[in-house]
Amino acid sequence: MGETLLGISSEYLYIHGKKPKLVEDIHSPHFLVFSRNETIEADRKRLIDAWKKSQDTPLRHIKDVGEIERLRSFWDFGKEIKAFRVFVDRSFLVPEVSDYIFFNLNLYTAEHDIPYHQRVLIDLAVEDKAWILDTEGIKKKLRVLVYDIETTEFEEGRTDLPIDILGFSSFDISIESEKNLDKEEFNFEIKDIPSSWRDCEVIQFVSRNEDEEIDNLLNFCNMVRQHDIISGHNIVGFDNRQIHGRVEKILRERTDSLSKGQIELFREFLNQYSRKDRSFHFGVGSEIINLYPSTFDTYLGVRKFYPYLDDFGLKSVAPFLGVKIEGRVYLMPSQIRIDDRTLKYNKQDVQEQAGVTISLLEQALPLAFTTCMPFDMLLESGAVNMWDHMAMIRATKIKKIIPPLAKALPVAQSLLKLFPNVKKKEDISRASREKRNQISKDLIRIVKYGIEMPDWVEYPEVIFNKSAKD
Repeated sequence: MGETLLGISSEYLYIHGKKPKLVEDIHSPHFLVFSRNETIEADRKRLIDAWKKSQDTPLRHIKDVGEIERLRSFWDFGKEIKAFRVFVDRSFLVPEVSDYIFFNLNLYTAEHDIPYHQRVLIDLAVEDKAWILDTEGIKKKLRVLVYDIETTEFEEGRTDLPIDILGFSSFDISIESEKNLDKEEFNFEIKDIPSSWRDCEVIQFVSRNEDEEIDNLLNFCNMVRQHDIISGHNIVGFDNRQIHGRVEKILRERTDSLSKGQIELFREFLNQYSRKDRSFHFGVGSEIINLYPSTFDTYLGVRKFYPYLDDFGLKSVAPFLGVKIEGRVYLMPSQIRIDDRTLKYNKQDVQEQAGVTISLLEQALPLAFTTCMPFDMLLESGAVNMWDHMAMIRATKIKKIIPPLAKALPVAQSLLKLFPNVKKKEDISRASREKRNQISKDLIRIVKYGIEMPDWVEYPEVIFNKSAKD
């Protein structure tokens, strides 16, 4: 029986109805090693011998070496490749160990460039241990927390501002889902969901001094771990960051005045229920904070499901989705006060965000289930990334080697520059070992695949025209 997975970070799995579970307790980072089928047994033994004898090389990070298994080539449908998996202590060590095996032991490696959280999702899905939002035909309730903060001391760039007002609403959604991965059949139903944002009560925490703020933040941290989905508009870029930064600052400056229980709750929030990350939009990166078990940012949701809108701000999105509040108050950051007008503004913000959340979840929940992608991954992904992720699940299921993640144009350009007369995959790998210090990390990720490199590496001139002038 599989688990109903809500989200995943680099360290924890968030399973419905359970406390966060350490990823390392149920999964080990790994990658494939192979050579020629006729020499694979001897090559595996050679690697094991080198691993056992040396403590001064990256091989010391190896945790285990798997048995030889038969996998299908991605590029040659009729070809089988004998390979074995190498398991390492930590995910960030995979590239280093893989590089050493390729350059120093003259073996090929594969699946060494899959982001670790994605690797875990794929393996748990294929092994039927956990799948995003899969209830296995049982009706389950999801608790949704929608929130919005206000600060009277807004300052561009700061992420530790006092949280003066924290408004929130909590509601339940019931789902029932099941899948058959062998037949690729997926069924998902939303059984219960609020019919309107008007049914969602808004509660507000007001902080008139730092002691009240600490109490309110402690209450919020406790609420996060009691809910399954944390939602709001642009919360990963603002609200989550402010909450996270403020908790960090309080722990730094007020530890002596906090009880042991308060310190533990704040640290649990920082270490288990929140995580810093990077978000990229049109190549521009920005720092974000995801809250767990899962964050549903409606700004990202609107951008994904309604990309044709001119404005993704709450002021425009809410009326578009039918959330219209009479006498709506709008304030600039400089107008925020702890007064009735700001409280009304915050309440209406939460009401609009609740309405937008309800509308978007009806689309996002079944899509997250079908793709086996948590919201933080799904909402940032375009169609290509969604199909790639599902293809990786399918490839692992049918034991096909997952090809390298590559940008073909710069790789083709590098191949033509470094190896203009080398055309065969094996020769490219051999030449790469000789020019190790001259090739980029992106190219290394490709050449380590050896005979399982993409076919286009043998004719890079089709992708990059070095004679072109523009």
